[in-house]
Amino acid sequence: MLLAVLLLPLLPGAAETEPATPKFRRIFCWGYPADDAAAARYAQAGVTDIQVRTPEEAQLARKYGMTPYFSCFMAAGPHRQSMTPEEEEYTVYINGLDLAPGLPRAERMKIIHRRRIEKKHRYGGEMETKLDTLRCDIPCFISDEGLELSRHRVDELLKKAPPGVAGIYLDYIGYTNHRGCYCPKCLEKLRRHLAENHLADTPENRAGFYRDRLVEYYNAVIDYIKSRRPDFRIVVHLYPDFQPDPLFGNRVKADFCGQTVAWYFQWQPDKIERYTRHVVEHAKDHHPGSEGIPFIGVNTSRTGSLGFKTPETVERELRIILAAGGRTLMVCNGPAILEPGYFEIFKKYTAAR
Repeated sequence: MLLAVLLLPLLPGAAETEPATPKFRRIFCWGYPADDAAAARYAQAGVTDIQVRTPEEAQLARKYGMTPYFSCFMAAGPHRQSMTPEEEEYTVYINGLDLAPGLPRAERMKIIHRRRIEKKHRYGGEMETKLDTLRCDIPCFISDEGLELSRHRVDELLKKAPPGVAGIYLDYIGYTNHRGCYCPKCLEKLRRHLAENHLADTPENRAGFYRDRLVEYYNAVIDYIKSRRPDFRIVVHLYPDFQPDPLFGNRVKADFCGQTVAWYFQWQPDKIERYTRHVVEHAKDHHPGSEGIPFIGVNTSRTGSLGFKTPETVERELRIILAAGGRTLMVCNGPAILEPGYFEIFKKYTAAR
């Protein structure tokens, strides 16, 4: 009997083995299955959900077992958001709007990239300096009374949606300066909010006002889409970053809410782990039907001023996200998944289908 016990670990299946490396079950891709080869390669890399622009792309996604979502809704409003004079000057500088109009494009972009590196511009991600703005203007959605303009934009998108798509993507809903809009209408609404709630005009109370307007807009747009297409699922990427509260996405009633846990510019491992745990573990705090999706930014080009990641860096970040409990993932730039070196990494960490 003693001999049998001693020999037990040597029998097949009896020995303790290393736990299997966890894999992603689902990957949302900000890319397009532009042709048969691209669609097949996305699927091979583990992509399960993808954006499409045409009926042909929707068919290709379905052919290779991926769920297609149509196009992308972005914020609508009657005018651009207003910023402080300092923020406006910063935007002019990082976009080279002060440069001579006749300057050749290559020379212009060289100067722009140099300026963005100098200013530590983060392309809509979390700020690393006291001052940063998005490269493009976002409309003042707070001033879109009754969603008049937003409803029209949704209606136009839904008219063009190809048969068979499962829903729609939402992006670029936020503040150009990462904080708020300072147009007369927004400031009037802010003053009224503070007075009605007996709140002092402090940075914290301003941040709460602008965050709540952001959440209200998201949810109003989502409600309107669902009223027109109850079958549609909504996929959100929170962008640009809202500086006072980067992880507010669990307040948004999207079916799938992507929140950045690893931006294009490399973050410390403990930050990636902390953000991932929050996105996954608190996704249903406000809306039980929502799923929180960790988002990773991947740029494979060493040129320009956007952060660059090697395949090894991407692999390291994916392992951190998996170890922190992430089992779904959202990726942009989507085409990075297809590139040699990166393709193999994504394939390695996705569950076989």
